[in-house]
Amino acid sequence: MSRDQNPANRTPRISLLKMLMLLVLITLNGCAIFNQPLAPDPPVLATKVAIPEAPKRPVPAPLPTPAIIIDEIAPLDTAIIISRDIKNHHVIHHKIEALIKAENGHTEPFYLYQSNATEIIQQIKASKHKQVVAIGLAAAKAASQLQQMPVVFCQVYNYQDHHLITDYIKGVSLIPAIDRQFEAWKMILPELKQVGFITGNGKTAFTKQATERAAAYGVTLVSRVVNNDKEMWREFRRLTAQVDGFWLLPDNRILSKRTLRSMMSYSAKHAMPLFTTNGLLLRAGAAISATQYSDDVAHQVVKRLHATAPDNTIPGADVAPLEQARIFINTQTVKRFNLLTPENSPTISFEWWPSTQVNATLVQ
Repeated sequence: MSRDQNPANRTPRISLLKMLMLLVLITLNGCAIFNQPLAPDPPVLATKVAIPEAPKRPVPAPLPTPAIIIDEIAPLDTAIIISRDIKNHHVIHHKIEALIKAENGHTEPFYLYQSNATEIIQQIKASKHKQVVAIGLAAAKAASQLQQMPVVFCQVYNYQDHHLITDYIKGVSLIPAIDRQFEAWKMILPELKQVGFITGNGKTAFTKQATERAAAYGVTLVSRVVNNDKEMWREFRRLTAQVDGFWLLPDNRILSKRTLRSMMSYSAKHAMPLFTTNGLLLRAGAAISATQYSDDVAHQVVKRLHATAPDNTIPGADVAPLEQARIFINTQTVKRFNLLTPENSPTISFEWWPSTQVNATLVQ
């Protein structure tokens, strides 16, 4: 019997073989274990971190609406000097007085035709009046003696000749609203392109203003400056050959009764329309007359009084313009010169001459 067939000798070999097989299995199992994916880590629960909110800015409360402050018009305490005992001056005086009293103000009239200027000025200085209104040239000249007291004058044309304008003395124009006059002229004479205009010295500011307003109506103002009535008559005849109408203003330095008569006669002969600011010239043949409304004059005077600065100076233009004009049409001249008959507009209500009512109005 051989060694290998002996059972005693077979045990160790089997054991060794088992051990080798076990090692192989362990090795193989070990590799399989390492080749398996690793189990994922258990999920980490996110922890909410409380982030403090930024402090909210307080919403500002809405600002209170500023109260609308309406300045109360301080009551006026006004001395009114009247130059002449004529109806026009008295009408304007009473209109001004009514406006001031409606505002709880006070007025006191002083009549130059009853007392002399020196006495009146002394009375005003001794009184408690805070402002002065001067109606007419004599009143304006008297009021100019007052020192640093606000004065508003009206019914004065050649104020520049008397050096009336200062920081404390200003005026309201004698001439009715320029725009309304040009508007009326264009309505009776649509082809109006050139208007003659002659003044005395010192009317540069007015001429500039009138020229600008004329241009707005497509009209060129052809102006001349003269020194006396003889020069006026000569320049008038020269201009009538160049213009479509002539504007005649109340400058007594260059007008005389004789010159006026000659101009009216020349106008009728050459069919040259005259535009005036004196209603009495309608009966002499003027085509149109523009006159003031006393209410307009009074309103502008009181407006200037209220504009007085704390230091008693009066701001603004030397002379404030009027805003209205009362327009009278000479029906006889309009027909004779073959002019148009105008209709009332939103800004102009025409009055027709001759008529009993208009005649009475113009005499006033």
